[in-house]
Amino acid sequence: MTNLLEKTQLHFIKTDVTKTPVVNYSGHDESQGYSDEYIYQEAQIFDARVAKADNAATLNKEAFTLTTFQPALVDYNNTEEIKTVYYADVEALVKKETGASHVFVFDHTIRRGLKNSNRQPAYHVHNDYTFKTGHARALSVLGKDVVKQFANKRMIQINVWRSIAGVVEKDPLALMDATTLDNKDLVKTDIHFNDMNTGETHQGEIFALKKNKNQRWYYYPEMNDKEAILIKGFDTDNQHSCFAMHTAFALATQNKHSKPRQSIETRTYAFYD
Repeated sequence: MTNLLEKTQLHFIKTDVTKTPVVNYSGHDESQGYSDEYIYQEAQIFDARVAKADNAATLNKEAFTLTTFQPALVDYNNTEEIKTVYYADVEALVKKETGASHVFVFDHTIRRGLKNSNRQPAYHVHNDYTFKTGHARALSVLGKDVVKQFANKRMIQINVWRSIAGVVEKDPLALMDATTLDNKDLVKTDIHFNDMNTGETHQGEIFALKKNKNQRWYYYPEMNDKEAILIKGFDTDNQHSCFAMHTAFALATQNKHSKPRQSIETRTYAFYD
């Protein structure tokens, strides 16, 4: 099949786990650490530009979508500039792509596949939220007044992911078609964050995944900084897909000479009146 990327390895959870898996971010420039419950297994990743050419992936169905996005130029080393300039562009994009009436940007992470970066590409199949933390995170970052304002309204969590350094040559993002997800394969996982600058620590809960032969994976080759993927992390409307499991993965063509991937993921909650 011409649209099939050769087999690669994705980081799943072992089928016979009895303990809670753990992902650890040291806060320094090494890659994430993983507990013994994780295992690399073969998977096939389809080129979404080809396989989805006539039937583009959507947030309601597959739980992810590709769109064009040309935000204002900012210094991605300047956190305050990102918050005051870039966040507004992300909010407008999510409103346009989802039809939501209100969008709140609450966080972002920059990942650089460079030696001096404290956030490397995340090589583990995951969704940022569980059924529990999708609600809890909204309350913690938006506050009870905002959550109360939209009580009984549809709420979705959307990440906006894009390159900030030209074409992605290494460690692109693989996304699983949410219609191929069996909830029985989801595994609650602890994730630990450490800040090398402040010494602060934080622990969260995410979903990891056991491999299932019915799962179908996609990626968008050679993404550039004029494109963005919207990734759904949570949805209160059970008539639509809820989780877009995703992970970085190694291209067969990448090597030590490939340009390191540098990307930003910006996190939002969106509400419908």
